[in-house]
Amino acid sequence: MKIKESGLERTPLNRFDLLGDNEVALSKAFAWILGHEPKILYRFLHSIGVNVKNTKNNFKNTSIVIERHREEGRTDIEIKQGDKFHIIIESKVGNNKVSKQREQYLKCFSKNSGKNVLCFITGVNDYKLQKVNAVDIHNLSWNQILNIYDNKDFCEIKLVDEFLSFIRKGYKMNNQKEILIQDLAISEEIKKYIENNIYRRKAIFGSPLYFAPYFTRKSGRVEGEGVSYLSKILGILTLSPKDIDNYKDELSQFTENEILLSKWVKGIKEDNKRIKEDNKRILYTYFFLDTPLKLRVPLKKDVGRGKGIGTNWISKMIPKNRCVTFQEFTQRLIDSQIKLDA
Repeated sequence: MKIKESGLERTPLNRFDLLGDNEVALSKAFAWILGHEPKILYRFLHSIGVNVKNTKNNFKNTSIVIERHREEGRTDIEIKQGDKFHIIIESKVGNNKVSKQREQYLKCFSKNSGKNVLCFITGVNDYKLQKVNAVDIHNLSWNQILNIYDNKDFCEIKLVDEFLSFIRKGYKMNNQKEILIQDLAISEEIKKYIENNIYRRKAIFGSPLYFAPYFTRKSGRVEGEGVSYLSKILGILTLSPKDIDNYKDELSQFTENEILLSKWVKGIKEDNKRIKEDNKRILYTYFFLDTPLKLRVPLKKDVGRGKGIGTNWISKMIPKNRCVTFQEFTQRLIDSQIKLDA
């Protein structure tokens, strides 16, 4: 590794760049900032549902260990405080997915540890949030970690700035999707969106910021065919609908709006009533949405068969996980407004 080119007054690298660019390096860097500054640690703990107070005594009594060798395997990071909480973090980069580790480390937890959390931080979002044998299993992406610390609360902490630079530069954290557009035709699904601010699907990849439903012609909506609403995604969970009451703490992390919370829970409970008994254990991914923004004119698919039709946009059958950029979306809004005013 070249530390400094000739002609530069100082090296452009920071302390974390010296670790390399693999999973072990990323784990060590993250553990370092968690153990260096209480504010950094407790913001992460709160994001995974460990509601312990940020006090000098709590921080002093918390241990952070990397690469602990157990009979079950080597854990990347472990955070523990007596009988209050025990967290095991497994780190993945690139397109590496979590497989056997979901069950592999469950035996590492004790019922006497208080809050037990198994947390996977990966480059591929799957949003599975499960509870197995009194262990909460959280799935985060490194983009979500970026979002936790990339704000005004941490902008003056140099250590955070160096860490964010390290993971952006070395791990190419660029899979942040902007606006997810998907067909909605079934009346029950449209009702969930309009009345309960939720959208359900079987799989999600990437990390979209907004959701825009496309009402098909068959839906018979008064708004007409097309994209008529845009909703900010406040949170995403993968769960069995019948277990929704067990996830109220997680939902409350997405919003403090009690009306919105009750809408979400009511919608999923109604969803559960419609699911056949044989499918009650199936896990679904739910998008928990803010109040939809109504567009003046519906945005429609590109039509035709020529070259370039649907490029950067949508046409014919919308594929799963079809995301478009803000730039493309807003340009379509401008174009539709021009046509309306003409």
